[in-house]
Amino acid sequence: MSDLQRSCLKFVLPAVMCAAVLHAAVADEEPPSAVSSVMRLLKSGRLPVERLGPVLEIVCGRGNEHDLAYVWDKVLEPDELPPEVRVEVLQRLAEAGRTRKVVPAGDLGGVVQLIKADDRDLQRRGVDLAGLWKVSEAGGALAALAGSADAPVEVRAASLTSLTAIDVDKARSVIDRLIAPDQAFEVRSVGIAAMTQFNLADAAKQAAAALASAGDEDDPTRLLDAFLGRQTGSKLLADALQDEMLPEDVAKLALRHMYSIGRSDAELSAVLEQAAGIAGDVVMPAGEQLTELMQHVREQGDPVHGEAVFRRLDLSCMKCHSVSKAGGQVGPDLSALGSSSPLDYIVKSLYEPDAQIKEAFQTKVVLTAGGLTVQGIIADRTDDKLVLRDADGKLVTIPADDIDDEIEGKSLMPKGLVKFMTQSEIVDLLAFLSQLGRPGEYAVRSTPRMQRWRVLTDVAPALLEDVPNETVFEDLVLAGGVWAPAYSRVNGELPLAELVRNSGQGVAYVQGEVDVSAAGEIGFRISGPDDTVVWIDSENMGTVKEFTKLLETGRHSITLRVNAAEVADAAVRLELFRVPESKAEFSVVDGQ
Repeated sequence: MSDLQRSCLKFVLPAVMCAAVLHAAVADEEPPSAVSSVMRLLKSGRLPVERLGPVLEIVCGRGNEHDLAYVWDKVLEPDELPPEVRVEVLQRLAEAGRTRKVVPAGDLGGVVQLIKADDRDLQRRGVDLAGLWKVSEAGGALAALAGSADAPVEVRAASLTSLTAIDVDKARSVIDRLIAPDQAFEVRSVGIAAMTQFNLADAAKQAAAALASAGDEDDPTRLLDAFLGRQTGSKLLADALQDEMLPEDVAKLALRHMYSIGRSDAELSAVLEQAAGIAGDVVMPAGEQLTELMQHVREQGDPVHGEAVFRRLDLSCMKCHSVSKAGGQVGPDLSALGSSSPLDYIVKSLYEPDAQIKEAFQTKVVLTAGGLTVQGIIADRTDDKLVLRDADGKLVTIPADDIDDEIEGKSLMPKGLVKFMTQSEIVDLLAFLSQLGRPGEYAVRSTPRMQRWRVLTDVAPALLEDVPNETVFEDLVLAGGVWAPAYSRVNGELPLAELVRNSGQGVAYVQGEVDVSAAGEIGFRISGPDDTVVWIDSENMGTVKEFTKLLETGRHSITLRVNAAEVADAAVRLELFRVPESKAEFSVVDGQ
């Protein structure tokens, strides 16, 4: 060995050994990964695009902070992941933070580029992550977005919530501008809702003043939810409202929302009922009164009108209950109620829902360590988390470590709902409920007809003026549409008058879905206005009333364009039927 080689070894070897020891030390500090094999596959670059989503879901669901850091770096590179996968991964990262308390290791400042993105989906995910991860560098971008009159109100609200989690002082300066009396009620609501995160008492006073100045066109939902979601929130709001003169219509809107989410907090309900002019306890008919009521139901009750009462938005019956498997999923399915339950039981269920709760629909009220109140039906429970289904059907995940207390709740159907109804409406509603499941117009569904629909909201002018071409339809309906639930009557008819009344537009786009488990020809039979246009997925089938279509396995959409205002009392009905010798197996998609 030469002197030069010996000299090199003298200095290089220790450096190499030091680097090896340092690498080993770093490796030892990193916690073992539960998804190491999956990570090797992901880092290999050999994973097909169609498998990226499921693999990244596994990593986000079980990986450690270093695994999540690798995924986070991929998300920040626009060309690394397909757009839809990118948005989904951001949601998975948020779930990892909320349920497992795992945050990507390293620098998280890249969330600012998402907050400033033009894509609203990416922006909203970035806003949520900034607050969840408490990224201080995002404070300026969040403050700008929360204070921007050009940003959608939901984005402003989310930005302010995240900013409050990061920097209360900076959030307070934005909130002070938003809650000024000269601001619109919707804007004031955003600011006051954020204030409940750090000063519930002052927020209650601001909320009471805002509600007192509101009109019947103002929606109190955001304000109420902010207080109902906080321990002692509803009581503080009730106390503050004692000093204000609340408009009658505003009080009614507030009560209706409370009842629609299964809340009937005593102090707040009492104040709102007094302002609404409907104060007084609901008394369950008994003795001769009960006998007389049931006689009126049998002899004078109109089930047709009763179904219309049941479908009223302000009563929210279909928000919790399903009929023919279409509707809410947090209350019992009522399809066979009339054929399985006596009338006196149905009456008692309406007047005293807490006395008739079935075990599967018993609610839980969860108090969290952070001062929140969450109520719903238990959907899932593990050692790590509790999942509740709330009155809107949304799943709310609560980490087990965050649960401070659990209380047995009451029915999500609040006692006192009949206060919003006249005596004749009560009689007709009971007549309808008592007929469900009996032979005839209200029998249990026996054919594959569409009961659960979605209706396109805020229909673009291009869709109103004429039948759209394929490109416009795909862009504005299939890809860009915002949908709200709609449900057929028990007999399968979707009343168009309701769509016109709720949307204010004469042309409606409604969509149902079918799951095909075995490919083949499937028959479609449609009744409704003559100019109703039908699409199967993106293919325009024209105005044909009956046709067959070969469908491959998977979920397919059936979209109808109907002139809802053209014919009085018009309705559409869609029924699927089996084609002779076809091997197709299918089912309509029900639910909420």
